[in-house]
Amino acid sequence: MVVFSYSYQFKRLLLSLATRSTFLLAIIISIVILQVSCSSEPDKQSLSEGYIEYNITYFDNQPPKYDTSLRPNKMLVKFKDNNTVNKIEGLSGALSFAFIQNIEDKTTHTMIKLLNKKLLYFEPIHENKYPFAYEDMPKFTISYTNDTIDVQGFKCNRAIATYNDSLLSPFEILYTKDIAVANPNYNTPFESIDGVMLKFSVTLFNQNMRVEANSIKATKISDDEFKIPADFEKINEETLKDVIELFQ
Repeated sequence: MVVFSYSYQFKRLLLSLATRSTFLLAIIISIVILQVSCSSEPDKQSLSEGYIEYNITYFDNQPPKYDTSLRPNKMLVKFKDNNTVNKIEGLSGALSFAFIQNIEDKTTHTMIKLLNKKLLYFEPIHENKYPFAYEDMPKFTISYTNDTIDVQGFKCNRAIATYNDSLLSPFEILYTKDIAVANPNYNTPFESIDGVMLKFSVTLFNQNMRVEANSIKATKISDDEFKIPADFEKINEETLKDVIELFQ
């Protein structure tokens, strides 16, 4: 078992930064948009190297119990040679996440930087079982349309997602096949979407969020972006939950 502990002063600082909802929110946003896929090539090679920046907009059902300025509002996805890494910052830069999923080794990697702490959580990929962060996400059904819409110069197909057991409104999904990432939504609730999502919505912890690409650039990306640093402390699921408990 990995032992993980904080000093009293460090824990008080964490508690002053955010709540459990903000912490898990950052994790889930970081893994919901794109995954690493190394098992096959996409049918169409178009933009194969660069980055996508997403804006995150919140629509609160009720006043949050914490400082809304701490919530993440940007997501950066870098991709190259069919590899992708998601990065997000929250808590005014005190907290950052990177998420890598490798289909070949059937493992997901969540890297967390929390002030001076660097944590690495491995989670095996299981068929018909999503990563732990999706456990409380409402289920929905996706319907496809013949509509096409331009987003940041990319031709996107349009789909509509309707929640199965909820009064929440349906939401729009815009996705493109012109960004060369194979199986971009593998092992997520969006895995039936055959393309990179450039606009969608998600509801977590009674918060409605819209995630939408605001910039897509072709540029050189270093191979180091997709490597897991050696200086991160490996933790297990129990330890990760202990960390989350600090925010309750």
